[in-house]
Amino acid sequence: MTFLAPLFFVGLAALAIPVLIHLIQRERKTIVAFPSLMFLRRIPYQSVRRRKVRNWLLLAMRAAAVLMIVAAFARPFLRQGALASAAAGGAREVVILLDQSASMGYGDHWQRARDAARQAIDTLGADDRGTLVLFASNAEENVRATPDRMRLKAAVDASRVSSGATRYGPALKLAQSILIRSPLKRREAILISDFQKTGWSGAAGGDEMHFPPGTVLTPKSVASADFSNVAVPSVTFARASFSGQERLTITAGVTNRGAAAISSLPVTLELDGHTIESRPVSVAPNASASLTFTQFTLADPNVKGTVRAGSDPLPQDNAFRFVLTPGRSVPVLVIDQRGDRSDPSLYLSRALGIGTAPAFRADLIPAAQTTVAQLDTHSVVVLNDVAFPPALSNGALRRFLERGGGLLVVLGEHSTWPASEAALLPGALGAMVDPPGGRSGSLGFLDYSHPIFEVFKAPRSGDFSGAHIFRYRALDASVPGADARVLARFDDGGVAAAEKRIGTGRVIAWTSTLDDSWTDLPLKPVFLPLTHQIVRYLARYEEPAAWYTVGQALDVSERAAGQGDRVALTPSGQRIALGGPGAPRFVELGEQGFYEIRAIGGRAEKPAYAVAVNLDPAESDLTPMDPRELVAAAIGHAAPDAGQPAASTVTPEDAERRQGIWWYLLLAGGLLLAAETILSNRLSRTTAQV
Repeated sequence: MTFLAPLFFVGLAALAIPVLIHLIQRERKTIVAFPSLMFLRRIPYQSVRRRKVRNWLLLAMRAAAVLMIVAAFARPFLRQGALASAAAGGAREVVILLDQSASMGYGDHWQRARDAARQAIDTLGADDRGTLVLFASNAEENVRATPDRMRLKAAVDASRVSSGATRYGPALKLAQSILIRSPLKRREAILISDFQKTGWSGAAGGDEMHFPPGTVLTPKSVASADFSNVAVPSVTFARASFSGQERLTITAGVTNRGAAAISSLPVTLELDGHTIESRPVSVAPNASASLTFTQFTLADPNVKGTVRAGSDPLPQDNAFRFVLTPGRSVPVLVIDQRGDRSDPSLYLSRALGIGTAPAFRADLIPAAQTTVAQLDTHSVVVLNDVAFPPALSNGALRRFLERGGGLLVVLGEHSTWPASEAALLPGALGAMVDPPGGRSGSLGFLDYSHPIFEVFKAPRSGDFSGAHIFRYRALDASVPGADARVLARFDDGGVAAAEKRIGTGRVIAWTSTLDDSWTDLPLKPVFLPLTHQIVRYLARYEEPAAWYTVGQALDVSERAAGQGDRVALTPSGQRIALGGPGAPRFVELGEQGFYEIRAIGGRAEKPAYAVAVNLDPAESDLTPMDPRELVAAAIGHAAPDAGQPAASTVTPEDAERRQGIWWYLLLAGGLLLAAETILSNRLSRTTAQV
């Protein structure tokens, strides 16, 4: 119970009056008639008996009456319970949205958030229903609509900070859905969060809300006015080869999201739990810096690495984890026709020899020496201006493509294809074409949406207009059955590059040469990255991910294929069975740390590979937003200023006026005084008669 004017309780001093009345001893004496009193001296009557309370019932009635009258003037009212609900207009549907994203682990934010959730639960009346929603990047109903406050508080106590990123959209949409379905007229949502600015994208990001009319959305912020945070958002690797061994250099980025500069912050590199090197770094306020560790040799696969930078109130983002694996090369079989040309694949082989991420291993074989067995040891085959090798006929090359191989066909004057294998080309091969007027042609169209040209999409990332084309082979990609995608065209409209899928394999045809006989493209800066992109694409090469971000899914169906039953161990020690019918293909990476995928063989579990998972870098930015902006977007109108109640919120004055408890107390006090008067008179007459 709360009182609107608690200073009136000073009047409780009046409780001393009934006590004093009961402690005053009344004179009791027998009246004796005497004819004349003029010669007698008046002597006051004194009682020598000890004063004490003789009628406790009268004292209690008088004291209770005074207490009720004083309490009535103090204007009491109930903030919660059935009376409060009735005074405010009926039972409520309350949704408590508790942010458990990683940023809530900063300092005492999480403890303050849980305290705010418990206070919100305490406001629930007997007829109210409460729902607890825990949210980070996703939202879920932890406890569905219930009047059981103890159950709701137990769920709050059991909740923990997660590794997820902050996203307000899913939480507000879930609250909207719950409130729309509610049969109760009064609907309220209480959002408890640090109101991280990066978690709200607004209507432009698809977070537009449509709460039911009259919904009250109350924000409760636990953000700190002053905060500082150091984070390691990413690392980069540089690979090199020395004496036949792979050497690796790690560079770590360190971010200071505070107003004070940081000097000599220790940054440590750990590999498989052992400290390799520790170096200091200085970072300016609200800035970033990088630190490069000493180069080391990487010999073992699946090495777990961690970079740590100091400590602060948010320790979750002070460590960045990754997994290192030795680089693997892409084997490329280059088939050419030497004949009158000494080295027709010179430019191609030199370009492939420079590649490091990945490294390419180019094996140059004359067409006459090609065998089917060579296809089994290579990922990509290049037919470099050569007649179709007889060894690859009779479906051998088609089978190579169907099982996922890649084929690059360089169409020059020596390129010939038998009719039985013509279906492998992305079009019908035609004659040689010379640009009219003796001039050179150029590339007029590039499909920048395709992976091989996507890296050249940005400005100043590669200029193809300077390459001159002196001759090319016609390729009709529109013939029936070609199923081709044109990737590039010359300025006269001729096809420069086209792609076709054969099974799971890929075929790309380039209609000019890759030497300087028909074009000067190999002499241009774009030739090297273009060659690498084409071979990477045909080989379906993907750099092994050194780390993932919380919330991503890991495909476990192929990475340990053929190893029988497997189990995934999460950073918290949970085991997820991956073998057997109905086993999941993907594992959701919901925790920060290292996941391990192990193959179960016999009695022992054999390690297969590890996966590093880190926080979303946006969680390190603790800059808060104005909660009123979010409230305005959710309920359709501007939120009131801080300290001002919302239009539909019952103020203490309104609650006290509607309840009118003071009137009942005043009436009860008056009735007690009347009853005390009647009882006191009766007791006085009885005593006088005695």
